[in-house]
Amino acid sequence: MAGKSVDRSRVQAFKSRFQQTARRSNVTDGSVSKVAVKQVPTVAETNASGRMSGDRVQNGSNTIMPLRHSRLSAQITRGLRFLAAPLVWFCLLAFCGGTGVAAFLWLTTLPPVANCQKLLPSSADTDKLYCAEQTARSGKVESLLAGLTLVKHWSPDHPLYIRANRAIKEWSKSLLTIAQIKADQGDLTGAIALAKKIPANSPIHAEVQTVLLAWQKGANRGQAIDAVIQTALKQQDWQTAATKIQALASLDDKYAQQNLSRLRQQLVAERAARQTLQQARQVAESAPENVVMIGRAIALAEQVGARTYAHIEAQNDVQTWGQLLLNRLTAQLGQADLAGAIATAQGLPLSLPLPAVVRDLVWFSRAQPLAANRLLNKSVEEQFGQLWVALAQVRQIRADSPLYPPAKPLLSRLEQQSQDLIQIKMATSVAKLKQISTLQGAIALMQAVTPDRPQRLYAQTLIAQWRKEIQQLEDRPYLMQARQLAATGTPPKLTAAIAQARQIAPGRALRLEAQSAIAKWTRQIQTIEDQPLLNRAQALAKEKKLKEAIQTATKIRAGRALYKDAQASIGTWTAQIQLAEDQSLLDEARALADRGRLTAAIDLASRIGLARSLYGEAQQAIDRWSAQRDQRLKSRRSSPRYEQPSSPEPYRPELYTPEPEPAYVPPVNAPTLSPELPPP
Repeated sequence: MAGKSVDRSRVQAFKSRFQQTARRSNVTDGSVSKVAVKQVPTVAETNASGRMSGDRVQNGSNTIMPLRHSRLSAQITRGLRFLAAPLVWFCLLAFCGGTGVAAFLWLTTLPPVANCQKLLPSSADTDKLYCAEQTARSGKVESLLAGLTLVKHWSPDHPLYIRANRAIKEWSKSLLTIAQIKADQGDLTGAIALAKKIPANSPIHAEVQTVLLAWQKGANRGQAIDAVIQTALKQQDWQTAATKIQALASLDDKYAQQNLSRLRQQLVAERAARQTLQQARQVAESAPENVVMIGRAIALAEQVGARTYAHIEAQNDVQTWGQLLLNRLTAQLGQADLAGAIATAQGLPLSLPLPAVVRDLVWFSRAQPLAANRLLNKSVEEQFGQLWVALAQVRQIRADSPLYPPAKPLLSRLEQQSQDLIQIKMATSVAKLKQISTLQGAIALMQAVTPDRPQRLYAQTLIAQWRKEIQQLEDRPYLMQARQLAATGTPPKLTAAIAQARQIAPGRALRLEAQSAIAKWTRQIQTIEDQPLLNRAQALAKEKKLKEAIQTATKIRAGRALYKDAQASIGTWTAQIQLAEDQSLLDEARALADRGRLTAAIDLASRIGLARSLYGEAQQAIDRWSAQRDQRLKSRRSSPRYEQPSSPEPYRPELYTPEPEPAYVPPVNAPTLSPELPPP
């Protein structure tokens, strides 16, 4: 019963809620809806049959469904009306934000860089200006001028005019700087020409014109003085030329002084050229019939510089003397004097046009010294050049030429020399690797040059050099190891280093270097061994034990590293001993002299021996006292009261009784002084 009452209450509650919903729906729509509501069976009716109860519940759900859909549609409509405005504003905000981001990315993204290597005449001005700016960064004159040529005709209404104007100013300044450098280096003409290429629409055009005016004035002044100097040089008026150059140097104009160095060098060159030409003329005039002297004159005249005013005169003289030799050579050939013709041909100038026979003779005469000379003072490349030229010339001598028979052995000799040079070139190329195996291979290649070959002496010289290098490579490890041992500086290591260095046998390339190192290390060992003795002796000397110091220093034998230092110290200490011994005698003698007993003072000071330290000082005192005694005797003799005593004044021992000098007794174990120093 309880369950049935619960079901009934639930049905009633559902019915009331449904009716309330229907009323709200009717009120909202503004009209009365006619809804066919089927009577819901009660709980008692449902209990009658389970099937009937299920069917009624199902029918009841079908009846409620249209109402539920209607309420859901109204709620959706109200929700859409509520979200419509924010959604519109959100879409508008998203659109504006996306547009802003896209614009920012478009503004910050760099445009594509122009390919300056493939720039076409039809390319945009932006690309052309960009490429001109990039090229002008190199600072080259051509690039700067090309950039100016590109933009100098752009009008002010051009979109890139401001940017181009800045570029024109920058490029103009660069060109003006380069022109200034040219002017400072003396190329005033080049500086003016370069500055004139700066366009008139350049922002620094006024500055360029000012600089150009200054340069032009300097160039005019320099050209005027230069013209006077050149005239003086042509006339060989060296004094006037030097005076004008000095005047040019005194001008306070750096542009007028740019050519000072050139003019001074030209003056020196002109004077030297005139002296050479004069010397050549003197040689030719000294023996006008001697072909050898004429040849020397031609050789001297050909040394005259081509840029000097004397060059034209020298060439005229060369042609005259060459024609003289050519006439002489033609006569000698007509007389079948081949030896004389060869001697004459060696002096012919290179610039003289020669007949075929004479030309063959000249070639033959110039190839002869090359075939006999081993050219040891020239490099292999220079020898190759001269030999190949000589070979090419001798090979052109025709078979019908009278010089063909003697040219055949000459040609063979030249070919042998060229073959030897090829062999030498190969050997030297191998030897450049500076390895023992490569040097040995180079020697083997060089030994193919037999003693009868022209280049044998040169080959033997290279072989001796390479053998020396092989010895150095073989012995260098011994010397390096010895130096590593000696680096510690201890006597055992130094002894081991000496033994290692002595493995380099006499006659080897590094023997002298090894002996020098051995002598150095031996001195180090001796110094280490004898330094304590010398230090001990010096310590005793500081304690005023000079005799003991001398005895200690004497133990350093002759020939040792510190022997000279020890002997010098011994000499100093010996002098100090002598000074101490003799100073008392000299002081006593001075005291006697002060009391007027000059003879006694002289006798006492004379006891200081010749080799003693105070000997010189004692002798000076003796000379002074002797002079005083003589002066005193002279004054007494000249006095009227002085009478010559009839007998000499008797000796009175009470006035002066010198103490007997004790006999010198050497101390026990006294050091033997060096023979280089005097005995004390």
